[in-house]
Amino acid sequence: MRAAEGLRALAMLPAPDTYAPFGYWPWWVLGAAALLLVAGLYAFAWAWTRPRGILTPPPPPPVPIDVRSVKEKYLGMIDEVALSHSEGELDPRELSQRLSLVLRFFAHESTGVVAEVMTLRDLGDADLPSVEGAVAQYYPSSFRRAATHDPEAAIAAARQVVATWM
Repeated sequence: MRAAEGLRALAMLPAPDTYAPFGYWPWWVLGAAALLLVAGLYAFAWAWTRPRGILTPPPPPPVPIDVRSVKEKYLGMIDEVALSHSEGELDPRELSQRLSLVLRFFAHESTGVVAEVMTLRDLGDADLPSVEGAVAQYYPSSFRRAATHDPEAAIAAARQVVATWM
């Protein structure tokens, strides 16, 4: 019986003060609202400032080409190739390949067309008839070792293409 009386006496003691979170309701509600507001502001800022679609940079402004200086530069290059050939540094095949390359780079620099990687057919499709004609003359000696070749005519054709360019 004594144990039952002790339990009864314990039950009669006042309970310790406990504070549930609901006792602080205005503060936790305001804190949760502040967190939601900050998260909402971050989401709004991200949605407002993110890029729309795929961005492509604007094309660069066209650079005016000084045709006279480009012609002088490439006529000088043709003279260097001709000098190398006359000194015996280039055989007819290498001469044709170098002149073809010089004319292709000339077409690229003066028109913007990537002519240095084009085939003969591509040069014709790119509306570069004078370059196509000269490069067509260089093809037999560029790709066949036994082809007949007139080096002076090849050099003259390259000079004519550059000199008569618009």
